[in-house]
Amino acid sequence: MEPEITILYAEDDPLLRHSTSRYLSNMGFHILEAEDGRQAWELFLEKKPDLVLTDLRMPVMDGFQLLSRILAESPDTPIIVISGVGTLPDVIEAIGLGAWDYLSKPIPDMSILSHAVDRALDRLKLVRTSRDHQQILEQTVRERTRKLADELKERKKIEQLVTNAKNEWERTMDAMPDLIALLDTEQRIIRLNRTMATAIGLTPKEAVGTKCYLCMHGKKCPPEKCPHLQMMQDGQPHTVEIYEELFDRTFEVSVVPRFDVDNITLIGSIHIARDISARKEAEHEQKKLHSQLLHAQKLESVGQLAAGIAHEINTPCQYVGTNLDFLDEASHDISKLVAQLQTLVQAEEQGSLSPRLFQDARQALEDADWEYLSTEIPNAVTQSRDGIRRVSSIVRAMKEFSHPGSKEKVAINLNTIIQTTITVATNEWKYVAEVKTDLDPDLHSIPCLSDELGQVILNMVVNAAHAIAEQLGGNLEGSKGTITIVTRQDEKWVELRISDTGAGIPEAIRARIFDPFFTTKEVGKGTGQGLAIVHDVVVDKHQGTIALESEVGVGTTFIIRLPKNG
Repeated sequence: MEPEITILYAEDDPLLRHSTSRYLSNMGFHILEAEDGRQAWELFLEKKPDLVLTDLRMPVMDGFQLLSRILAESPDTPIIVISGVGTLPDVIEAIGLGAWDYLSKPIPDMSILSHAVDRALDRLKLVRTSRDHQQILEQTVRERTRKLADELKERKKIEQLVTNAKNEWERTMDAMPDLIALLDTEQRIIRLNRTMATAIGLTPKEAVGTKCYLCMHGKKCPPEKCPHLQMMQDGQPHTVEIYEELFDRTFEVSVVPRFDVDNITLIGSIHIARDISARKEAEHEQKKLHSQLLHAQKLESVGQLAAGIAHEINTPCQYVGTNLDFLDEASHDISKLVAQLQTLVQAEEQGSLSPRLFQDARQALEDADWEYLSTEIPNAVTQSRDGIRRVSSIVRAMKEFSHPGSKEKVAINLNTIIQTTITVATNEWKYVAEVKTDLDPDLHSIPCLSDELGQVILNMVVNAAHAIAEQLGGNLEGSKGTITIVTRQDEKWVELRISDTGAGIPEAIRARIFDPFFTTKEVGKGTGQGLAIVHDVVVDKHQGTIALESEVGVGTTFIIRLPKNG
């Protein structure tokens, strides 16, 4: 429902004012009546009518003054002038001031008034609609302008951020020591950092469009193992080490595929060359130091084993010496017996045998205790031979263990290394454990560094003996643990298991036992290098694996797997 329209009618003639107001009221309008201009102005300010009808000639304030004030206050208010006095100049002045229409009174037909009112209200509606549209348009323009200003500001901010990021990225790339370039599919340089430009002796502008192999290698074709060509074939990243004669340096060259915005089309590569000459030199020095460390530990092991080995050699040497003393003493008795027999034989040859000579011979035989000597002399010889063989075995094992092995891998049977190591380490384990072996007789020889694997097995056996000693505590009388060494093989691997019935390894430290200098032993009883060397030799130098199974209070098993093909 549309709101009621209010019309202010200013007329000093009461009869005309009332009759006209009644007519308009019957049309459905709300009428405000004023008898002069001042009263009309006060009602206008108070009621804010939609339409004003006014006479021109009124007391106190005439229609022209009212018209001027209303239009100054509300320019869009429609005003229809109804006057019978005016002349054409009055009409022109009223219209000039802003009146919307002009009717002469008396009005001959009230439908003229009705038509004028309807027309003014329609125009008012159009004005208000237009004004609303104009306001909406202006508001829209203001909002759009504000948004555009904000967008422009944001765009400038983003552009500045992009510019800053680009500059920062370029500065970052230029600051990096690596040689970095963007290549197209034909290996032409698209962009490069300052480091690479400086290395190849060109400005970035000069380098763009040049083939990378011409700049980097000084050749007219790519190198044999060009990572860019490999990447173009399979679309995968590639990394190679290349010694560049042009720079007399070794580089690690990584090439990563570069795709278009669709993330599908391959458009080139990112080429990163890192100078690793210092690292290669450091690796070489590290290998030398590691070799020296391994040799030092072997010498340390030899020193630690020396007392035990001396004891192991001393025991057979002692009973060899005792047997030699016995054989020396027996040889004197036998010499006397042989001399007496020679006298008896000479007497028989000369025909001068006498009972006295037979009596002396029997006495010499009794003095020599030949029955005893005939049994013990062979035993002494056998024992002495066994002792010599034992000494020879220990010396041979020690020689094999301490001899510096080849720097290159050679095929050898792991069982042989195990037997040698068990022999040289006998004194380390024999007081606390029994060593049981279950070695595969058909074990495949594997390419290995025999001396370093010998050190591995020694470290493992010695650690096993120490673990058993810890488990037994101070009471070593009558009870021993067991060290079990087993070898097996499958199609690809030779497996070595070394088990002990020692104290076991707590789960909290299992992840650290291969760390250099980590030890749970008392100060002076361990350097923490043993298992670190084991890990380095097995994993890094032989590409093998090492794992463990352990239960505290029960024991530990180390499982070493070495590849058959080296």
